[in-house]
Amino acid sequence: MMNEFDHRSLGASYDLFSFFEEGPGFPVWHSRGLRIKNALINYWREVHLDYGYQEIQSPILLDKSLWQKSGHCDYFEENMFFSSVEKRDYAIKPMSCPGAILLFQQKRRSHRELPMRLSELGLVHRNENSGSLHGLMRVRSFVQDDAHIFCGEEDLFSEIKRVIELIQKIMKKCGLNSYHFELSIRGGEKKFLGLDQDWDFAESQLERGLIDAGLPVIKKEGEAKFYGPSLDLHLKDVHGRSWQCSSLQLDFNLPSRFDLSYVNEKGEKKVPFMLHRAIFGSLERFIGILLENFGKHLPLWLHPHPYQILILHEDAKAWAQEIYHSLRKKGIYSEMKFVEKNLKDEVKKAYEDMVHSLIIVGSKEAKERCVNVKNLRSGLSEKISIEIFLKCNI
Repeated sequence: MMNEFDHRSLGASYDLFSFFEEGPGFPVWHSRGLRIKNALINYWREVHLDYGYQEIQSPILLDKSLWQKSGHCDYFEENMFFSSVEKRDYAIKPMSCPGAILLFQQKRRSHRELPMRLSELGLVHRNENSGSLHGLMRVRSFVQDDAHIFCGEEDLFSEIKRVIELIQKIMKKCGLNSYHFELSIRGGEKKFLGLDQDWDFAESQLERGLIDAGLPVIKKEGEAKFYGPSLDLHLKDVHGRSWQCSSLQLDFNLPSRFDLSYVNEKGEKKVPFMLHRAIFGSLERFIGILLENFGKHLPLWLHPHPYQILILHEDAKAWAQEIYHSLRKKGIYSEMKFVEKNLKDEVKKAYEDMVHSLIIVGSKEAKERCVNVKNLRSGLSEKISIEIFLKCNI
């Protein structure tokens, strides 16, 4: 029997995604699953424009020397994939930071350009141990909603606050409320880049951001990234398991390693601070968490099959097609289907097929130019005008 809150079972049963022996840990997205992913991406792009980000795209393959310079090969090499072309060694990116750094350093930068917020939906690859692979939760190929913010010290705290605010906004939009932040700091036997005073300053700024937002400060010693401390958001799924998603990392090492600079208002060269941040983290993992929290009852805006239009009579077909095209113009997916025999059976089948809501149209609805909408989760039905219905789906 299918576990209705196991994302792997849901993926197989509702035609969302697949995994194959030919590519362990590399998900193949089906059309239905891609609708969930694209809904997240569309909202992500919209909200990032509002928050002043510029979207970029960096290459999947970059010279290995770049990753040696960044320190990734020293601290992360066992999790990286490599390739050689024309006797030149390349690394397949496990994250997008060097691409953003290359873009920043391509020309002389002024303080007037800062804060510079560069966002990216980066396709990344990590060589995870085969024994740790777990559906969408741990994969070898995924899209990470990276962003890199370059700023001066005077803007650092306000940018930290903005990122925390944006994380909370997106979690609320997705209906996810069971989460907490952890402040990952130095400690233990791990190697870390940089000076003690820089670490103390960076950790204090992130801690201050949590306090300012009224959030508890939970410190995790030894869990910092090798180049700086981080705030990591952990989401709980319906099983009570905790998964790390959002991350905000304060980096004072890579800008120096790459000789990044900007000219301040006095004409002096200054090294910028660099904030690395992801909100969904891995889109694949985030979708897995959504499925494990909501089962097949995802929020309407994220649903792979939001509406099925059931046509009761032939003379309602033209009206059903008009509804279908109106939804399509708004980018909302729907399907049309004639009720051949019993409406009750069709409703049951739609529920089993992971349809969110039914639009039932017959002769009366066509004549009155209205719709009869039935939410399959609540079982509630509502007869409303087409104008109100479309307005509710903007």
